Amino acid sequence: QKMFPKKDSLVPEFRFDGFIKDWDNSKLGKLVNVTSVKRVMQSDWKNNGVPFLRARDIVAFKEGKEIEDKLYISHDLYEEYSKISGKVNKGDILLTGVGSIGIPFLIDNDNPVYFKDGNIIWLVNDRKFNGYYLYYYFYTPNVRNYIKRTSGRGTVETLTIINTKNMKINYPEIEEQEKIGNFFKNLDEKIASEEKLLEAYKDMKKSLLQKMFV
Repeated sequence: QKMFPKKDSLVPEFRFDGFIKDWDNSKLGKLVNVTSVKRVMQSDWKNNGVPFLRARDIVAFKEGKEIEDKLYISHDLYEEYSKISGKVNKGDILLTGVGSIGIPFLIDNDNPVYFKDGNIIWLVNDRKFNGYYLYYYFYTPNVRNYIKRTSGRGTVETLTIINTKNMKINYPEIEEQEKIGNFFKNLDEKIASEEKLLEAYKDMKKSLLQKMFV
């Protein structure tokens, strides 16, 4: 809330030392290519190969859960379809478009990956943003309120490519983006480490209760 500008403001409440320039503001679609991929039929799903992501997989990643029914497509199909749609690259964002909408997934490596058209929206970054900055921006109040306001109100909520393109985004120069992105990345890593430690203590407590009482 404090490290990103509030609505109609071009500077955040809190900034790292050395940064004084106003932030820019634009529609997301003018800065990155907001798109999707060629559709993969269910008959093309495999048990191994190139990972094939669905919206629920991205939600599972966010919640730290394992995906039990992982899906894949063949390397040959991946190469064929990538010639049409392009390849997802490091720094790009995949965004859930159905169900729990607007949940971002940052591509942080160069491993091949494909995803389900209609379920996921693809933000082709092309190094215009620091990937972590763009990822965390989707958790700011401005974006969450926009998604809630513009989501379809059918049986299942939806986020469309058009509405994603029209989303307003505030952004500073790349050096400040990197500072903000790395700050939240390190904070998340610390949280994950503490959660693992907490689970270890819970397991130890359970074991000791079993051994110390008859």
